[in-house]
Amino acid sequence: MAVGTVVVEAGSTSGAKMQARFALEHGKRLFLMESLVAAQAWAARYAEHPATTVVRSVDDILEVLVSLAAPPKQLTFA
Repeated sequence: MAVGTVVVEAGSTSGAKMQARFALEHGKRLFLMESLVAAQAWAARYAEHPATTVVRSVDDILEVLVSLAAPPKQLTFA
């Protein structure tokens, strides 16, 4: 099962746009390239969703994936 979807390039009528929508509808992470968000109005709208990350490089994606894999912090009581 995928944790998320990365969209690098997609027009307003492309299948990648539909895949991005499906990712958000199914509670998955969506990663959109910064250049795509600047070029496409639909991508700019999707970028406002809390599960969407606008990325410049693969390092941005890895940072999110590492934070998702980290175990929850334990609370301690004094």
